[in-house]
Amino acid sequence: MDIVNPGKFFEDFPRLKGRPRDFRETSKATPRYNCIAWAMGDDSRCWWPSRGFYWPPNCRPKTTINEFKKAFATRQYKPCENGELEEGYEKIALYALKQRPTHAARQLKNGRWTSKLGGNVDIEHGRPEDLEEGVYGKVVCYFRRRSSDTRAE
Repeated sequence: MDIVNPGKFFEDFPRLKGRPRDFRETSKATPRYNCIAWAMGDDSRCWWPSRGFYWPPNCRPKTTINEFKKAFATRQYKPCENGELEEGYEKIALYALKQRPTHAARQLKNGRWTSKLGGNVDIEHGRPEDLEEGVYGKVVCYFRRRSSDTRAE
């Protein structure tokens, strides 16, 4: 698979430049879903707190860290200390630029992370920090929930 705009890609994600073995593309580009949806395990729609996108009921349509915490809570995610692999849990990293949410990444069972890059491709990357210092800003908080493999039925 090809990154839609490789030159711009490394401008947007400078920590990945020069480390091509630290990430790989895992899908073709599609606008069908976005990073928030992908982090929630939903590849059928875009999640964002604005008109024309899905946003959970009872969550205000505000692009704030607090409202994203509430949205993640609708899927049983609670804030946690870090993005370290923790047996029995699924984790999400929330990114923000100037305290305004921009992106979310989901931890995979192998401890690596997956991100949907807007309407571009999905990638697998080693650490949440790999996408910092670019268009997404920095990781501002982590969330976890019991993995579906360990939840009581």
